[in-house]
Amino acid sequence: MDDITDIGNIMTLPDWVIRYKKKGIAIEERAGNYYASRVHSVWDPEKKRAQKVTDEYLGVVTPEGILPPKHKRPHKVEAVLEGGNIVYLERFASKLVRPLREFWPDVWQGVLAAGVLKLAYREPLKRLQFRYETTYTSRLWPDAHLSKNTITALLERLGLEWSCQRSFFEMLSKADSYMAIDLTEMFSDSKNISWLEKGYNAHGVSHQQLQLLLLWGVETHLPGFLKILPGTASAAQNLMRAVMESRLKNVVVVGDKAFFSNDNVNALENYETHYILALMRDLDFLEYPAARMYTKYFIYRNTVQWWREYSWNDRRVVHYLDKQIAAEEEAAFLRRVKEGKDSMKEYRANRNKLGTLALLTDTGLPPEKLYELYKQRREIEQSFDALMNTLAVDKTWMQSRESLQGYLFILFIALHLYSQALDHLRRKRLLEQYSVHDVLWNLSKIYTVSVDGKDVVSEELKSIRDLLAKLEVPITKKLGS
Repeated sequence: MDDITDIGNIMTLPDWVIRYKKKGIAIEERAGNYYASRVHSVWDPEKKRAQKVTDEYLGVVTPEGILPPKHKRPHKVEAVLEGGNIVYLERFASKLVRPLREFWPDVWQGVLAAGVLKLAYREPLKRLQFRYETTYTSRLWPDAHLSKNTITALLERLGLEWSCQRSFFEMLSKADSYMAIDLTEMFSDSKNISWLEKGYNAHGVSHQQLQLLLLWGVETHLPGFLKILPGTASAAQNLMRAVMESRLKNVVVVGDKAFFSNDNVNALENYETHYILALMRDLDFLEYPAARMYTKYFIYRNTVQWWREYSWNDRRVVHYLDKQIAAEEEAAFLRRVKEGKDSMKEYRANRNKLGTLALLTDTGLPPEKLYELYKQRREIEQSFDALMNTLAVDKTWMQSRESLQGYLFILFIALHLYSQALDHLRRKRLLEQYSVHDVLWNLSKIYTVSVDGKDVVSEELKSIRDLLAKLEVPITKKLGS
């Protein structure tokens, strides 16, 4: 038999090996493994017989075929995963891992992954599973389960386990010494939530609604507590019961203009709780002198804030004037006059009110700090509203008070991550260039491709390299390069 196709007794080879033994293919057995090579023969005049010459090593013979050497195998390209934004948020998520694991040891990864994805993409719950499968989230938290049925059960469970939520909040916030409060409304069409009452939305339309209480760390700039309150009225009694339930200390109520009333102020004082309340401009006891009467000022974020101070019923009122805003409001008012939508008489009656903000407080904080706290409250409200933008789409998941409280807990996780990212940008002095969502959108362009089981990071655009240098976060290193 030609020694090109014979390596001994062919009958000793297994049947699955013999299938690959063809003309020009030599197979050798070493230590129980079989190796194939491409060969040809040449005549050896000295030995006066054909001599086998090996042309190429083909690879290991397996029942499935001849497996080429690694350097000759075609690359196996698998998942393409968006990763830069997820790794950036994982940096902040690490603070939440310990308390989440303590109170929800079996589902903490799902809770954290849901919060990360909700912030990163601001999409409805039904999209979380898709985002989980197509982002680096699935690598960081492989035991998260975010299918529709799993999410539904998770929200219900989180809401039912309110005692765990309360302990979670307490563990997370115990290091903070000073908390501010934001109270806002939440509208719902559910027929199964008994706490809903008729109220009016921003457009004056009557709608079923609840109240939300958010406690915020003034020093840490992080959320500390989130709870549903029953009813429509911004009642101090409801608010203070929730504050006492939170067991957080050193609380100051920072209320918007809708919160102020004599009853609420009296209730806060009876509870011996400090407050900073914005006042509507049309309240009779407010004073509106000419701009020249505002003789003191401070600089807040590159704008000049003039202020004056006086008393009402032995309570302190600090009145601010932003002349830049006043000029903008004046121009808008005069345009309405020109269009016949307003009159010069109304303009003259309200001219001194333009660009003003009045705060009622029982604190001894300086005017600059009072103003900063109120502005921080507005930023918090805007941040929370941005996370709530999918509420109408997600309403099918929230047909009970428990599932609604569970949904809000996911938003709390997202808000906590957002707040840490915001603080990071603030410390890096990047807020004038980027918002948190600008950063997340840009970082989502950094993705990984799995090649032969190894993650390879995508090429970076110059703009992304510049952003990474400013953030000073080793994102690509975490992703695999």
